[in-house]
Amino acid sequence: MEPRHGQGLIDQERLWSDLMTLGAIGGTPAGGSMRGALSPADREGRALFSHWAIEAGLSLRADRIGNLFARREGRDPQAAPVMIGSHLDTQLPGGRFDGVLGVLAGLAVCRALDRAGIVTRRPIEVVDWTNEEGARFQPGVMGSAVYTGALDLDEALARQDPQGISVAQALHQTGTAGTAPVPGRIPHSYLELHIEQGPELDTRGKTIGMVTTSSAMCSGYATIRGANGHTQTLAMSRRRNALAGAARLVLAIEEIGAELEPAGMVSASVLENWPNNRVNIPHLSTLSWAVVGFDPALRNAAVARIEAAAADIARETGLEIEIDHRHYREPCHFDDALIARGMARAAARGLPAMTLPTLTAHDALSFTALCPTALIFVPCKDGVSHSEAEWCRPEDAARGAEILLDLACEAADAP
Repeated sequence: MEPRHGQGLIDQERLWSDLMTLGAIGGTPAGGSMRGALSPADREGRALFSHWAIEAGLSLRADRIGNLFARREGRDPQAAPVMIGSHLDTQLPGGRFDGVLGVLAGLAVCRALDRAGIVTRRPIEVVDWTNEEGARFQPGVMGSAVYTGALDLDEALARQDPQGISVAQALHQTGTAGTAPVPGRIPHSYLELHIEQGPELDTRGKTIGMVTTSSAMCSGYATIRGANGHTQTLAMSRRRNALAGAARLVLAIEEIGAELEPAGMVSASVLENWPNNRVNIPHLSTLSWAVVGFDPALRNAAVARIEAAAADIARETGLEIEIDHRHYREPCHFDDALIARGMARAAARGLPAMTLPTLTAHDALSFTALCPTALIFVPCKDGVSHSEAEWCRPEDAARGAEILLDLACEAADAP
């Protein structure tokens, strides 16, 4: 396909309308969206996507973790499909583009092929992966990890949200689970379009980013144990205040992160406290932390520094502090040939493009070891994401979908 700049097949107005319409499901007063994974709002968003997919002539199926597949048949139904995917669940709250753009752009690709009368040899499957965000259930990128065999189904089903509802219960409550087995069939290739969630494209005036590699990360928890007591009677010198220790650890983690910039980031983001009332000295606090950077050695050094800071605080305060490591991830590398093709297609369309790494996790990471995988970025305003202020220009969303269309056509053997 050799369209000139501005003459692509993607219907920009329809894609934008879809984004705004789906964004209104779970919409927030500040203009964002709140669709926690496997919530009633997520179910409603999936239902709307399903309606649009059926309207476009696609067939639907779901697997046992609730991943939803919309299939456009090819001339060879037995051929491994080209998958285009992302997610419809959001942060709590989140914006209207993170994940959603990738799913609805895949639908826009199928509509464009229909308008052009193109039948590909390989099927194309547009996928909504379950619980990418990890905002309700940990870990994130859950559905794609189960599909690819990186996460055991039973382990995923047993995970609980803060209210004690398991993934299995939420699947049942929302009627989301299907019968297709997991792990699933390995696709011919996997393509994902996403807003950058960073400032590089926006700052440099680029429209397309072809992602080369992901980061190394680790997350975990710190558990701080002290002693209960009355806040109005127990002498300050006798207190073992878990919350005070947690506060010191949060500040230490922030200092570690500040010293790593710009090579990496360290965050303490969630703090829980017991008994959490004003007349009891807190005797148990937990906080979650995460380290991310492009160098695994940097990540490992940051984790070691968190452990050392916790040990120092415990020794100085008499508190018990336990550091728990979870969710290690090594860097993933995207397919060089798909990167080159994406850059070439952007040039052919007159779109300024660049290659860049990603610090954040995406469902695409689950596929890099299994099949040729491409992750395409488009700019988001000021690099803001995971926020109700998240914004992507309509023309950038459509231009990203055009590159997605180009790569999908080649991968699916379009005539």
